[in-house]
Amino acid sequence: MGYAGKKLKPCAGYATRYGWQDLYLQAYPEIGNRWMANCDVPDLDLLPARFGIKRIRFSAGMEISAIHFGMWLLSWGVRLGIPIDLSTHAAALLKASNWFDRLGSADGGMHVILEGSDGSGRQVTLQWFIVARDGDGPYIPTVPAVVLARKIIAGTLVRTGAMPCMGMITLREYMDELEHLKIKTYEF
Repeated sequence: MGYAGKKLKPCAGYATRYGWQDLYLQAYPEIGNRWMANCDVPDLDLLPARFGIKRIRFSAGMEISAIHFGMWLLSWGVRLGIPIDLSTHAAALLKASNWFDRLGSADGGMHVILEGSDGSGRQVTLQWFIVARDGDGPYIPTVPAVVLARKIIAGTLVRTGAMPCMGMITLREYMDELEHLKIKTYEF
C-alpha cells in the first residue's frame, strides 16, 4: 500500500515506473488470467546485481478484478498528487475487500518468465509457474526460512549473519518442503 502510485526507484531496464501501475493480463495454468501491476521488492536490486539481468520487472495481482482495478485507481490518485497515505487505510481497505471474497477463490499463482539468448545466440523464452490451491499460497514465501532453519539445526549452513538467502537453498529443497500442499509447478 505504501508504494502504490509512487515513483519506484529505477531498476534494470526501466527508467520510470510507478507502484501498482503498468497493468497487464497474465495467463496461469489451472487458475486462469490475473491482472498484474508493478510492485517494489528487494528482488529488483538483488537479482540484476547477482545474475547480470538487463531487464527485470516484479508484479503482483489479485484474482478479483474489481479489487485489482480499485487499487490501480487509488494508485492513480496518489500519482496525481492527492494527499493520501494509502498505508494508513490498509485495515479498512482489507475489510472492504473481504466483501468480494465470495467472487473469488483461495487459489493463487506466481510466475517467472526469462527471455534471452542461449549458448548459440538463439532467442529463447522460458516460463515457470507455481500454482497454489485451497489457500496454500502463503506457504510459498515462507519456505526459504523453513529450509534454512533446518540447515541451521543440522549444522550444515556454512554462511551466517544477515544477508539475502540467494544460493543458500536449491529448488529441489524448496519443492520438497511444499510436497504435502496443494501446489504444482509448470514449465513452458
